[in-house]
Amino acid sequence: MSLKNIKAKKIAILGAGGHGKVVGEIAHLNNFKIIDFFDDNYKNIKNYPFSIKGNLNKFKKLYNQYDFWFISVGNNLERKDIFIKFKKFRKNLTNLIHPKSIVSKLSKLEYGICIMANSVVNAGSKIKKGSIINTSASIDHDCIICNFVHIAPNVTLCGNVLVDNETLIGAGSSVHPNTKIGKNVKIAIGSKVFRDLGDSLIYINNNGQIK
Repeated sequence: MSLKNIKAKKIAILGAGGHGKVVGEIAHLNNFKIIDFFDDNYKNIKNYPFSIKGNLNKFKKLYNQYDFWFISVGNNLERKDIFIKFKKFRKNLTNLIHPKSIVSKLSKLEYGICIMANSVVNAGSKIKKGSIINTSASIDHDCIICNFVHIAPNVTLCGNVLVDNETLIGAGSSVHPNTKIGKNVKIAIGSKVFRDLGDSLIYINNNGQIK
């Protein structure tokens, strides 16, 4: 959901890394007045551009002080683990959508989704929980992005592509129409995917090499 019409004041964001900086700025652009981060490594994080309140267990204690919360961890499996740990707080887990992205009203979004600047999600597509659509990615019509997927910057998915759970599609890659990509697949930067891929594969470059 978009937060443009919600009078949200405070958000807690879990994960204070480089990805978190981008997520924090998106929260700011969505008119959150207080943006607090929580990270288990908080004692070693210096000069962060947002307030860091403590570790993830502290978030549990302060949860009721926030209107919404979000997970800003780029690694798919780590993001999934945090989601499971805090699943009982699901009610206030929001989406963060950059105002300079384009999301069709005919698409469907679940929750815990980040859509970054200049990305496009076209009609008929569905994005499931905890997924990242990174900067300038293009999701064409009738695609399905499953749970805890990361579509990296400048990726192009043509129409009717299925990306299953926890898969990473590397920056600058493109996927042929009507392609099905399995679970926990890692597609290398700049790859061209022109056929279906099974689960737990590493797909490298433009020659279709699979490990």
